[in-house]
Amino acid sequence: MDALITVLIGALVSLLAGGIASSEVIRKLIRYILGKQPPPKTYSERLSELTSSLTTASSQVDSVLQELSLVAREKEDTVKKLEAGLEKLEERERDLKQKIKALQKVPLPVAEHFAKLVEPSERKSARRDYILFGAGVLVATIITLLLQAF
Repeated sequence: MDALITVLIGALVSLLAGGIASSEVIRKLIRYILGKQPPPKTYSERLSELTSSLTTASSQVDSVLQELSLVAREKEDTVKKLEAGLEKLEERERDLKQKIKALQKVPLPVAEHFAKLVEPSERKSARRDYILFGAGVLVATIITLLLQAF
């Protein structure tokens, strides 16, 4: 039984040592110690590396193109918004120019009277006038109702 366990342990150690010895790191270390150059890569290995490199580069180019497309769409949207804003400003400019032309034809006394009407003190008096008018309507309605009741 001891012999069987020893044989099994020896077999496992041999497998482990063979696996370690066949690893690429150990191979490179042995070549370095012995001063030998690594063997040249085979055609299929070089072709495989180039293919994987090309695949990686292609996926990177695709991602860059997608990002460029996204940025281009954002810039296009921004340009459209700016054009719409510019059209609105041009329309507003035309309207203001028409208003200026119309105001240039208005006589100066009329403009001064209009400016006085717009002043804050005039607005307060206009508010007072509306309140007095409303109170007058209310009093007239109450008097009418009282006369109809008696």
